Amino acid sequence: MAADFHIISLTLHIGLVAALWRVLLPALRREAGTEARTAFLVRVLRVYNPTQIALLGIVTLTGASRITDLKALHGTAYSQEFGTALAVKLLLAFFVIMLGTWQCMGIAHRFVRQSESPEGVTAEGVERVLRKLDHSSVLMLVFLAATLWVGLSR
Repeated sequence: MAADFHIISLTLHIGLVAALWRVLLPALRREAGTEARTAFLVRVLRVYNPTQIALLGIVTLTGASRITDLKALHGTAYSQEFGTALAVKLLLAFFVIMLGTWQCMGIAHRFVRQSESPEGVTAEGVERVLRKLDHSSVLMLVFLAATLWVGLSR
């Protein structure tokens, strides 16, 4: 059961990041006017942030549960069979989690809070956030693909 949730939440997470990168960010770039772009981006990020963090949490917890199940199934042979692949996968997953956290908390959440401040957000600020979200999405998709590849190779 945990394996099913792991695959489903991972698939949803990849789809969410890909949708931000290939659908929402281009749509935001076409939006005219700083106020309209800011309002649209804030609406997107208020849904994206908690959804991405929740999916990352589910992927992490179900992955840990799956490791426990595999250890119980394979006993002492577990380390020999899965040790290296698991270590590489966990390292890659660490980078995915760090990138997701940075994207949500370091970029998106800060932008939403800044947009609510009396000073607001400048056009350059919106562009900077769009670039950061674009770059972080690409990096995250690369690490997600590598993690998935290592996970499927074993």
